[in-house]
Amino acid sequence: MVGSNWKGWQPAAAGLMATLLGVGLGRFAYTPLLPAMVAEGWLSATQAALLGAFNLAGYLLGALAAAGLGRRFGAAAVLRAALGLIVLSLGACGWNGGMVWLGCWRFLAGVTGAVLMILPAPLLMARVPADSRPMLAGLVFSGMGFGIILAGAVLPLLAAGGVALAWALLGLLGAGLAALSWRQWQPAPLATPHAVAGATTGGRGLAPVLLFALAYGADGMGFVPHTLFLSDFVARGLGWGLKAGGFYWTILGLGAVLGPLLAARVARRTGFPLALTGALLVKAAAVGLPLLTTSPAALALSAFLVGALTPGSVALASGVAGLLAGPAGHTALWGRMTLLFALFQAAGGYGMTALFATTGAYLPLFALGAAVLLLAGGLALAGLILLQRKECA
Repeated sequence: MVGSNWKGWQPAAAGLMATLLGVGLGRFAYTPLLPAMVAEGWLSATQAALLGAFNLAGYLLGALAAAGLGRRFGAAAVLRAALGLIVLSLGACGWNGGMVWLGCWRFLAGVTGAVLMILPAPLLMARVPADSRPMLAGLVFSGMGFGIILAGAVLPLLAAGGVALAWALLGLLGAGLAALSWRQWQPAPLATPHAVAGATTGGRGLAPVLLFALAYGADGMGFVPHTLFLSDFVARGLGWGLKAGGFYWTILGLGAVLGPLLAARVARRTGFPLALTGALLVKAAAVGLPLLTTSPAALALSAFLVGALTPGSVALASGVAGLLAGPAGHTALWGRMTLLFALFQAAGGYGMTALFATTGAYLPLFALGAAVLLLAGGLALAGLILLQRKECA
């Protein structure tokens, strides 16, 4: 158990603010503001969907470039630049400058969001002892969950006062978060190219790295049914109404806040690889639960577990990357794993949307998500077995 005198609190808080700002606000704030932007005539429904695609494209570019930028300019300098740019992007969306204007800023928010997802954890985890890293990772990635809660509960209320005001307040909140975390982003010694190359597999072989990377990538597709369709399934598919759909989204957000911390406690006892393997298998069962029953209790459990194990799996996967690649190679491997996750997520989002448009049925989406996560768990289990064999050899 981490005591109140734990020295990792300040860097963990800075990392939490980075993921809250980069992903929680930079990405999830757009979803509840979208209906208001359409209603006020800022965008058509088609343009609103296109802005979401711009943000996703920016995230893919950021995931591809983050590790290289960190090596070239230093992770701390890149993080500070990303913090400033994402605050600027939030504030700039407060002016209705048209599709091109908004699209450029949403694209930039995607790029900087990926940077703030990839660079903080490796930089901060290298500063604390090994036994403190699970807790630090859990705190860092819980910022995603706080963003979901904030986006779902507060932004619709702000939007009632006008979209421009909501974006302006988001920009001010982002500036405050960036300022509070600013001093924690201190330059670290740059690893030499030789050290980075030698740390790619951490001496554990390439096969476990590939298996865990693919497992984490598949996770990006497997949780799509809940993040895109769960609220709509409850509201329209089951006929329970919009308030019920929002209630289950709130439960998912609550899980997302608590999940990384619960995952950290498990990882401290079992290690990152075993914890990630278990998380993926439990997540597969949670996504598939609506196939067995749609009782309110079962749906609440499904929403909570998927919410918890989405950022929870992110924290565990980052820990696995650090274990497999070592401190010098952590950022590079974590960047590649995040890129795989983003690619699988994009494929899952577009593919499942097309499937739903064709069939109009929700349950096949949950079945597909559960199957992909079961495959992810199997890949992680194979990687875990290989790691254990190497340790026993």
